[in-house]
Amino acid sequence: MKRFMKKLAPVVSLAALGFGSVASAGYAYGAYSCSHSADGSGNCSGTLSAWRSGSQDTAYVTFYELDNGGKTFVARYTVSGESSPTTFSCIPDASVGAIWGDVLAHRGRFYIAWDSGGTCYNLSLYNGSAYSTF
Repeated sequence: MKRFMKKLAPVVSLAALGFGSVASAGYAYGAYSCSHSADGSGNCSGTLSAWRSGSQDTAYVTFYELDNGGKTFVARYTVSGESSPTTFSCIPDASVGAIWGDVLAHRGRFYIAWDSGGTCYNLSLYNGSAYSTF
């Protein structure tokens, strides 16, 4: 049995190396965007570094938290097909507001969505090797 295991070990090691190359380590996520619907609902996504170093000179994104506890998301972005930048904003509902502090310290990708009334109802935070160049 030991002899069989010694012969099998190099095969298992090579298989593991083969799977490791598919992991895409070193991939860097650099996209950012916002979109909106006619009713005023919309979403934005990206990383803070992608927004900072992006190709649109007037684009920015900010997650505010004020001393009085007020929270607001604001982004400025020129949507594809439009000629001028649009300002997007929302105020978080209770569930999104509960994790607002997490996004202030977050360096990976975020996704935020709001309804037609301007209430942020979804905030997703992603982290991984794609964000290793914060």
